[in-house]
This record gives sequence, C-alpha cells and structure tokens, in this order.
Amino acid sequence: MPLTCIPYPRKGEPIRVRRRSDSPPTPVTPTTAMVNEENEIDYSPLIQQQADGIRLQKNLRLMVKEMCSIQKKYFNDLKAWSRKWSCAFEQDTSSLASYETTQHMLSSVSSIGHELAKKIDNSHRELRQVLDLIPRKERYLSRQSQLEQVRASINRAESDWNAYNKRLNKLNDQLRRIKNQLKDISLNHTEKSDLKMQQRNVEDSIEQAEKDVEYAKKLYQRAEKNYCKDTDAIFEQSQEDELDRLESLRDPLVIFLGAFEIKHGSWQQAIENHDPQRDLNAWKQKFFSQKIRLPNTQ
Repeated sequence: MPLTCIPYPRKGEPIRVRRRSDSPPTPVTPTTAMVNEENEIDYSPLIQQQADGIRLQKNLRLMVKEMCSIQKKYFNDLKAWSRKWSCAFEQDTSSLASYETTQHMLSSVSSIGHELAKKIDNSHRELRQVLDLIPRKERYLSRQSQLEQVRASINRAESDWNAYNKRLNKLNDQLRRIKNQLKDISLNHTEKSDLKMQQRNVEDSIEQAEKDVEYAKKLYQRAEKNYCKDTDAIFEQSQEDELDRLESLRDPLVIFLGAFEIKHGSWQQAIENHDPQRDLNAWKQKFFSQKIRLPNTQ
C-alpha cells in the first residue's frame, strides 16, 4: 500500500503526511490550515530513520577504531614487556647464571610477548580492512532534501492558485463597491456613466480571473498527484536504502571476529541470526502500521 502525499514542513515542525481526499484542494487560509493539521500524520520517523542509520554506521566505525587503538597499545606493551624480562633473566649475574636450563626456560617464556605482538599485528591489519568496509560518509540521498525538491513544484502551484484567488476576491470587492455607489440617487448622469463603465471593466476582469483561478486549480491538482507519486517513490527507495545499510553491517563484523580467530560462540550466532528485513518490518509496524502492508513473515 503506497504512502499518501507528504506536505513540506514549516520550520521547526515535524514532517507530516496529508491523507488523500476525493474533494478538490482548498487554498490555504488560517482556518483551513488548522483543519488540515488535524488530518496530517507525523512523518518525522522517516527522516529520523536515516539519521539513526548514519549514527549506527559511525558508531560501528568508532568501535572498530577504538579496538585498533587498544591493539596498538597492547602491541607496544607486549614487546616492551618481553624486552624487559628477557633482559632481566639473560643478564642476571646472580646464581641464576649457573642455572643454565632454568635461565633458558625463563628467558624463553618471557619472549612470548613478541609472539603475541605478532598475532596482534596481524589482527590489527585485518581490522584496518574492516574500517575500509564501513563508509565514512552517507552514501544515500538525503530524504529531507528529496522531499524539499519534490515539494517545490506544488508550492509554486499553490502559491499561484492563492494569488489568483486573492486577485479575484479583490475584484469582487471592487464590484460590490461600484454597485453600492450606483445606488446613490445623488449621482449625475456623467458620474453614473463612469461607474457603469468601471463596472463592465471589472466584470470583464472577474470573468478572466475566474478562468485563471480554475486553470491554477487544475495545475495544483496535477502537481499534487505528481507530488504523491514522487513521495511514494521516495519512501520505497528509502526503505531499500535502509535495508542495504543494515545488510552492509554484517560483513565487517564477520571480519572483525575473524581477526581474533573466533569461529564459534554467541557472537557468531548473533551474526547468523541477523535479519534486516525483520527489523525494518518492525520499524514500519511501529511508525506506519496504518499505511504499510507488511509481507507475511514466519
């Protein structure tokens, strides 16, 4: 089920979805604006969804970077530890100098820090590969910007329609004033003729203005239909983007665990159980349960 059209939000207000109606659109006035507000659905979750997705990727990248920093420190500490104790045992001039096998055992085991440092260095290289898999910048188009772009045409159409309506109202007011003036019995023939001429001119202008209003109304209705199609497409594309984003998190984590030679355990199971489509369906059910028909899931 496609979403309904998404009106452009005023600054500081949530983005809302206007319910479709078979009745023609009405020029926005202080009164109708209050009525329309009651018929709109908060659309902010879609924008927030993208912001949360961006933050999720940034946090994953930060998590891996922090582990790289920990490894680097651990690498240096291990090598320093081995140097310290290998030298301590090898250069010992006490009785240990006569305990050849004991000295060899201690100095050999104390060199394990170098071996551990090599493993750390190898896993560190793999973690650098993980960082390369996580985008530094947002790859998807801004939904806020997309909505602003598709709203531009309907804003122009609405503005033109309101302007023509305003002009028509002014002409009707002018015509009423002229008719009231013609009721004045004190008018002479010349004054009355001038007013009647003005009346005919205004009536001609009103006739043209009514045509302009009707044409502007049709343009607005056409723009509204196009706008609804565009915003529906934006919504569908946004969900494809978020699905792609969630799916892209899996491979970096697989390599992350592989860097530590972790083959089994709850970590691996959590990755295998990762279901991005299920997560997205839960999000849609929470924020758009009345507008989205979810596919059947087990």
